[in-house]
Amino acid sequence: MFEWNKYFPFHNQFSKEALKKADPKEVETYVNRVMESVFGSDYAAQFPFRDPLPKKEQPAKPDAKPDIDIFETADHVFVKVPISEGLLEQVRIKHTSHELLLENFPSSEHPKKVNLPCLVKRKGTKAVYKDGLLEVMFQKQQDYNMSEVEIIR
Repeated sequence: MFEWNKYFPFHNQFSKEALKKADPKEVETYVNRVMESVFGSDYAAQFPFRDPLPKKEQPAKPDAKPDIDIFETADHVFVKVPISEGLLEQVRIKHTSHELLLENFPSSEHPKKVNLPCLVKRKGTKAVYKDGLLEVMFQKQQDYNMSEVEIIR
């Protein structure tokens, strides 16, 4: 049989009483730390859903990362990246079925990885640059290779 405790290491740490007494700020801090350790420090940008209630506007930091927009239609996924024409020659675009990789952007040391909201096809991707925006268009993958799993007795 499976060693379930190995895959659920936190089941003994949290009791109902401890959770009732927990401070919401401490819980939020803990969850943010776990999310950062799993998905990286910019994990919020990787998720397509945003907080519907905007927070107070904060002044932009000088080293702020570019605002990458991702949206999808019934057949395509679009990624829009603001980029200067001077950087265009250096940027290399690569992708897998679930992730876009922009090499040499924003710097050569750290390529930009963008998680796509659904699976995309390997072929048929197009990139167009116009008016300071690089737009990458992917075709959605419609075939979700389904497999049946045999139950062993």
